[in-house]
Amino acid sequence: MKTHPLFRVHPLLAAVIVSGAVFAILFGLYGLNRWISTERVIGRVVVGDVSIGGRTEDEARVALVALEEELVTRPAQFVIEGQLVTLMPPEAGLDVDDEGLLEDVMALGREGNMVYQFVWWLSHIFKTVRLPVLGDTDPEAMEAVLDHWDSEVISEPVNPGAVVLQDGAPAPIYPETGIGLDRTEAVEIIEASLLSVDPNPLPLPSAVIVPQLTDADIDAAVAEAVQLLSEPISLLYDGRAVTFDPGQLVAAYVATTITESSPQIVHSFNPEVIDTYLDPVRAEYEAEPVDARFEINGDLILIIPGSKGTRIDESEAAMKLLQAGFTSGRVGALPLVEDADPDVTTEELEALGIEQLVSSFTTFHACCENRVVNIQLMADAVDMAIVLPGRQFSLNGFVGQRTPEKGYLPAPTIIAGELEDTIGGGVSQFATTMYNAVYWGGYQDVEHKPHSYSFNRYPEGIEATINWRVPDLVFRNDTDKAILIDTQYTDNSITIRIFGDNDARTVMGEHRGGQTTIDVISGGGPDAVWVESSVSDRFAITGPPPPQYRGVPGFGLEQVHVVQEERTGWSVTVTRRLLLGGNDLISEQTWTVVYLPQPTIYEVHPCKVPGREATCPTTTTIPPSTTTSGGTGTSGG
Repeated sequence: MKTHPLFRVHPLLAAVIVSGAVFAILFGLYGLNRWISTERVIGRVVVGDVSIGGRTEDEARVALVALEEELVTRPAQFVIEGQLVTLMPPEAGLDVDDEGLLEDVMALGREGNMVYQFVWWLSHIFKTVRLPVLGDTDPEAMEAVLDHWDSEVISEPVNPGAVVLQDGAPAPIYPETGIGLDRTEAVEIIEASLLSVDPNPLPLPSAVIVPQLTDADIDAAVAEAVQLLSEPISLLYDGRAVTFDPGQLVAAYVATTITESSPQIVHSFNPEVIDTYLDPVRAEYEAEPVDARFEINGDLILIIPGSKGTRIDESEAAMKLLQAGFTSGRVGALPLVEDADPDVTTEELEALGIEQLVSSFTTFHACCENRVVNIQLMADAVDMAIVLPGRQFSLNGFVGQRTPEKGYLPAPTIIAGELEDTIGGGVSQFATTMYNAVYWGGYQDVEHKPHSYSFNRYPEGIEATINWRVPDLVFRNDTDKAILIDTQYTDNSITIRIFGDNDARTVMGEHRGGQTTIDVISGGGPDAVWVESSVSDRFAITGPPPPQYRGVPGFGLEQVHVVQEERTGWSVTVTRRLLLGGNDLISEQTWTVVYLPQPTIYEVHPCKVPGREATCPTTTTIPPSTTTSGGTGTSGG
């Protein structure tokens, strides 16, 4: 009997053949998938609640920027001791790392060797990869928020103990146990909630806080204060005495409770108060030194020399008083510095190496708006700032929070894609102007964030926005010479100039009417850094979202108010190249800037809002547009 040829194949060999065929099919599908996914997100990927699987890198960036915009403008709620509190993300300094997220997303399925990538793909064919939103808060901002909640919400803060003055005499305030937020856990909970796409009010843990100082410690500190303030103290110089009576000592006395490291009550005298008592006698002892200073004349920078003097050091005088107050004789030395150098000497300014105008940039604005006041106040604050070699300059860190007390006015700011008046609004024009001066001067960009929406008055792609505390504008003086920032303004323009040393190379730029012009005033020598820059054509064009309608009671049936006009979104790629002497490449940077689309927003009679159940008195078609209050392309930022 003959056996059919099919049955001559060994079962093990047949299994190998089938397995090989299956593997070949799977590997072929994998190769097809990788070809289709070239420069796209591989697999099913969700960041937060945004699905970005299969999108190109630019499309993913647009989606992540939109997610960031949503998270940083959405309030979060927490429960403290049964009370509901609300926190806006900027108050906590929330910063969403959209670029880090983009890197992680694009790396999925592309890490390791080909075998590892194939295994990853095989294990994720029917699996969705969910990535958390990356970001963090500002520690200083969080401390301020938690301090406020401790005092205003819990209202049972710990009392660490203190020494105070009552009717001019030292008196004790004894320590008391209190309740405060558990700072470490609270920060973790707050950050997780701010970065969550679907947050719920979460309880923040509190704890009983026991003061470290005792009643006996406070009593001992009171005794020391009584000794310090009981009798006059004299400071002597060349046989003459400056005497401080007990009333003056009491006026200058400060008791500080230290709770960190080694808890204690620290006694001191306020140098500013001591200085007021020294003023009447200064003429007898000192000749004020004169600081050297920079003076700008046109495009030239000059050093006006300083001169030496003789002066009493009020800070040292406060220390001498404290030391003498704990001695039996109650006498110390008046700290007079003879031939004292000024705070700023001519030699110090010369050593900075600030020789010439390196870069200048000007942008233009309409006259006489609140935002112009804010821009000019920021310009006054920054004017003549010096950045030493290797140091960073933070615009927020240098200027501080914009407040009414500083003279800042309400002006339009983009909040969640719409204009709202905030104190200090509109200063992004200052940030953009400074960014361009830094950019064309060739200095290192450490941190900047372009606007989420395009403004014609700013150079496309080469611009920056700013808010308190984030986003910030930070650059580094990566040269071996210091730089000086000079600001100038008119009713219609703001100019920022950077003086330093770029081997005599000077560039001046301006942005007017949607066009940027850069002029090379001086080519410079072989060690000058040249800046070459390009902005790509627009790509990843995104149409505007559907229009939004808002019902306004009191509007007529035919009345339509256009709050915001629709705009298309797009992306551009910016490239900056630094060349030594115009020939040798130092560095090249390329990044993508995403401008989001905007919907038209109409204000109409409530019955004309689509989807709302309301009957109109008559049937009327909504006109496409009537009056317009101006879109975000014309104001704000």
